[in-house]
Amino acid sequence: MSLFSTDSPESTARLAGALWLIVIVVSIASIFVNPSVNTLGSPAQTAASILAAETPYRLAFALLFFGSLCYLGVTALLYELLRPVDRSVALFGAFASLAGLTIGAASAVNELGALAMLKEASTAASAAANQLQTIAQVFLRDEAEFKVGMVFFGIHVASTGYLMLRSALVPRIIGGVLVAGGSSYIITSFASFIAPAVGARLSPLVIPIALLGEGSLTLWLLFKGVNTNASLKPVSSST
Repeated sequence: MSLFSTDSPESTARLAGALWLIVIVVSIASIFVNPSVNTLGSPAQTAASILAAETPYRLAFALLFFGSLCYLGVTALLYELLRPVDRSVALFGAFASLAGLTIGAASAVNELGALAMLKEASTAASAAANQLQTIAQVFLRDEAEFKVGMVFFGIHVASTGYLMLRSALVPRIIGGVLVAGGSSYIITSFASFIAPAVGARLSPLVIPIALLGEGSLTLWLLFKGVNTNASLKPVSSST
């Protein structure tokens, strides 16, 4: 029963780990469920590819949206857990996560709107259908929103790692890998803003670092909890 309670740092950590594990699992599941959709061709081609696989496309959307809701819980729980270490940094990280989730929610609204347009276009006259398909295709090209959102998520992950390094809540190596993972989100996104080709080359390097950091913290929080003797103060730098 304590696993789903937030009466102590230990139970807060375990619940955060459980929710973060759900986020990771549904994100991976969405990759396998999501059909290959062509958003670079003509609007008519995009419409045809999505409507031909509408059910799996909607399922992948629902999985990712559910993951976002779980990550909102992760954000609140990590703030509660890390606030005693450094309230300002913990609050900054939480706000960054909320900004990323807000961008994701706005993108989700656009995506649902695009699906509605494509359904309407399937029964509309030719000229109106082409116009609806063109607008829908613009909404579905959410790569820019994704990269901007990843900057904020990177800040959240890196700040979480920093606070883990400053405390003895979990092994400090986990905090270090989290800082590296969060920083890789930020660096890759900014690289894509400045030089898209460079960002595209860096992107494959982010996934293993992110999975290692976030995965190790998730499992540690879920199965090991935190060092409750160190949960209320940062590690002292004095000798």
